[in-house]
Amino acid sequence: MKLAHREIVIALREPFVSNNGVTTQVRQRVVELTWRDLRGLGTARGAEPAGLDACAPALAGASPYSLRAALDALPDVGAATRSAVDMALHDLLGKAVGRPLHQLLGLDGLPVPPTALSIGACPDDELVHRGRALAHWPVLKLKLTAQDDGSRAGVLRSVYPGRIRVDGNGSWNLAQALRVAEELHRHDVELLEQPIAPGRPDDLRQVHERSPIPVFADEDCATPEDVLRLRGHVSGVNIKLVTCGGLSEAHRMILLARACGLRTMLGCKVESALGVSAMAQLAPLADHLDLDGPIGLRNDPFTGVLIDEGTLSLPTGPGIGATPLQQTPTHLEKD
Repeated sequence: MKLAHREIVIALREPFVSNNGVTTQVRQRVVELTWRDLRGLGTARGAEPAGLDACAPALAGASPYSLRAALDALPDVGAATRSAVDMALHDLLGKAVGRPLHQLLGLDGLPVPPTALSIGACPDDELVHRGRALAHWPVLKLKLTAQDDGSRAGVLRSVYPGRIRVDGNGSWNLAQALRVAEELHRHDVELLEQPIAPGRPDDLRQVHERSPIPVFADEDCATPEDVLRLRGHVSGVNIKLVTCGGLSEAHRMILLARACGLRTMLGCKVESALGVSAMAQLAPLADHLDLDGPIGLRNDPFTGVLIDEGTLSLPTGPGIGATPLQQTPTHLEKD
């Protein structure tokens, strides 16, 4: 098995603003694993070229059927880099047997929740415009910043009849988060994601215990061990491939969360259809989806999962079901 990789840069249609900053373009690394005449693709924002090069020797003698052993043999290269390799291995396995990954996992035929569409922090008049334009979308996720008190959810609610979620990205302290939760409840917001900065579990637990709406963890949830620690601290967890290290860990975390009585949300970064198509393979296991990553991109070089007003249609092609829109070389050049 051979590994190659390259960087792609994808422009956004318009800047996306959250408490984490302003995003105008996305850089992510595409990984290609070749085995016999098959090619498996993976990607991740933040995957490191040096880390991917370090993975190549561990994969040299691997096959798609030794996926678990191949993952165990990888060096410690960080979650994003590991995620890209893990994704390519799963893609290769599905292609080797000619089946979509969700079928190999026994998930075919299960219902898939609708995905939320995120609205970045923006002025009230723009929020009203977007809320009206997206009235047909079943779920919207509103990003709030440290300057928000939750009342902007009321602005959205005034023009939007559907389900609203709010993501704070760790914006507030305990007292502020409790006030925000009360305000969101007034506007029929269904859940509040990561109101407290990560690494403050006691504050997060107090918000969970006193909030009138469910509280989910995002930045606080990166590993299966985090899922166990969060039991009793939140109502649910948001799981992202780039954070947890790939499909193998994400699948494990979903099952563990369900065993702990936690609801699950599958999320993504602003990213190409390649990465979102991979996470979508696990969508039938989730309670909530936040897989709108490719929607705001100007020049996504991949196609895969289809999203029609919140409804996901899983790819029917083998593996993760994502394909380049243009022909690419069989072997990608290393940087």
